[in-house]
Amino acid sequence: MTPPILSVSRRRAAIALIVVVLGAVACQDPFKLTAQSANIDAGFELWAMSGSPASFPSGLLVPQASVVRLDAAGSFDLAFDIDGNGRLMVLPVSSVVSPIAGSRQIAFQRAPGIYNSLLEAPADGWTNDTLFLVNEGQSFYVKVTTQFCQYDVRQDIYAKFYVDSVVPVQRRIKLSARVNPNCGFRALTSGVPEF
Repeated sequence: MTPPILSVSRRRAAIALIVVVLGAVACQDPFKLTAQSANIDAGFELWAMSGSPASFPSGLLVPQASVVRLDAAGSFDLAFDIDGNGRLMVLPVSSVVSPIAGSRQIAFQRAPGIYNSLLEAPADGWTNDTLFLVNEGQSFYVKVTTQFCQYDVRQDIYAKFYVDSVVPVQRRIKLSARVNPNCGFRALTSGVPEF
């Protein structure tokens, strides 16, 4: 039995459909980088470097959004302390120890506005590898150039933080954060970022 022959109108419709599909695919950039992971919302409880037991976590690994204890190897990105005026001191790893795995650049920036309205980390205006002071109730951005992204075209991880509380008497700090774990992506919206 021979297969049925498509009518001219059906062939034209099939060709039109193929052209539309190919046109839609051609408009997309096949080389565009896409995020693989959703942004991470986290709350952290940390203790000041000074005046707290060494067994208490005073550090943070930004890409993993996890608190850690400080160590001589520099297995942390940020360290935290409280100054004499009750302000939060945020220190990059290079200000505390010389990391075994080599130095990595950590930059800070004050975040104007309300924490929930901060939807994108800035592209410029960063202060690199220096002590950063912030008060309770304020927000700030962090950019970490990390080995976590060593095989990626873009090597930075971005995050925003809000200082929930600083309790000098207890040497305790509480932070809220949203971390974008996708290398080079600056969007700080909920879900998987687009850029």
